[in-house]
Amino acid sequence: MEIEEIKTAITEASEGLKKGTKEAQDNATKALADAADALKKLEEKANATDLEDLKKAVETEKAEMQKEFDALSAKLKTLQDVPGTQKDGSIVTMFKERIEKKFYDGSKNYEKTEVKGIDFVKEFVTKDPALMTTANVKPNVAGGFSPLFGNYIDTEIGHTPLPENIMLPLVTVKNEPGTESIWYTDRINEEGDAEFIGEGDLKPLADAEWQTYKAPIVEVALRWKFTRRLQYHAPAVIDDFQVHARELVDQTIDTGILEGDGTGDEINGIQNQASAFIVPTQLAGFYYMPNIWDAIMAMATAVRLANFRGQLTAVLNTVWEAKMAGYKDTLGQYIIPPFVTRDGTRVGSVNIVFSNKIDDDSILIGELKRFNVVFAENVMYEEGYENDDFSRNLVSRKLEAFLGSYIKGTAAGSILFDSISSVLEDIGAPTT
Repeated sequence: MEIEEIKTAITEASEGLKKGTKEAQDNATKALADAADALKKLEEKANATDLEDLKKAVETEKAEMQKEFDALSAKLKTLQDVPGTQKDGSIVTMFKERIEKKFYDGSKNYEKTEVKGIDFVKEFVTKDPALMTTANVKPNVAGGFSPLFGNYIDTEIGHTPLPENIMLPLVTVKNEPGTESIWYTDRINEEGDAEFIGEGDLKPLADAEWQTYKAPIVEVALRWKFTRRLQYHAPAVIDDFQVHARELVDQTIDTGILEGDGTGDEINGIQNQASAFIVPTQLAGFYYMPNIWDAIMAMATAVRLANFRGQLTAVLNTVWEAKMAGYKDTLGQYIIPPFVTRDGTRVGSVNIVFSNKIDDDSILIGELKRFNVVFAENVMYEEGYENDDFSRNLVSRKLEAFLGSYIKGTAAGSILFDSISSVLEDIGAPTT
């Protein structure tokens, strides 16, 4: 074959591949093998005669033949599973084997050929193998993801931790659905008392008045909006945020019960309704080098002197858990008073609760169950649309609750709230 005939063979092979049948592809393989054989003979002829015209002809046709071979190579590589062909890329394998057998056998001087335009055949048939490493697997971006690697996917969504909710278990919680206002009554202005009397004497008279008070119901709420596409394609995100939304509502309720100031739309919290500490006369200036344990015992005593005999609980900032366990004597030995449990959760008859929500210089102590929280409606969940949300494929969700709080006037003194520093100053013995 001459140059034109080789080109014709390549073209016919390409046309045969387009038909996609096994017979056509077999013919294409044979035509390519014949073309390779012709190129080999052409090389031998060029080496034997060193014909300048032949070299020029090969040089002239190089670009065109290279294009044909490249296209044909790409076509062959895509035919591994085409119906009617042999599987596992066997057509490519057969072509390579036949080319290699015809082109290389007995051609030891091929590597030294100087005939331009023939090297592209070798490049098409063989490639120098290299070590394969993980660098051969290309991620979507540098340092990105590839499904070909073994990947561990942590499906748990991380989130910023929130303070522990502590107040609802410590106070009295009542559920009264449909409540619009809270009304409660105190017996006040009690006069008269029972007496020991003689036979026939006039019985002593006693009387009292009853005063009714009102506490408001307030609302706590939260809403969020998202697209239906996010809901369908990332349901874990929707579920996670719903948990987050409920946590935010619960946190707001718990924090409000502790420190709400009762102004505007705020709930009236226990700190705001508690009484300030008034040091009992017998304990004023009593303690030498007073510490937190002394402050707790003095405040508990003030509650007991007001005739409240229920379970007492003190709420302190978390840092006090470390401070109370860290007291030492001058020899560096830990000191725990005999009326304090080894874990520091009980001082005398007072249960201790540590929380991040209360200030580190504040102490809340007393019969906390005398503080009442009434839920007019528990936390309610709803989903809906607003404006043109339906047309825009948007969804709104909301959480809301209605509640109020109160402590009866007759329970004044049962719960105390004050600063630790001022309590220590009131009970500390003079230093001079």
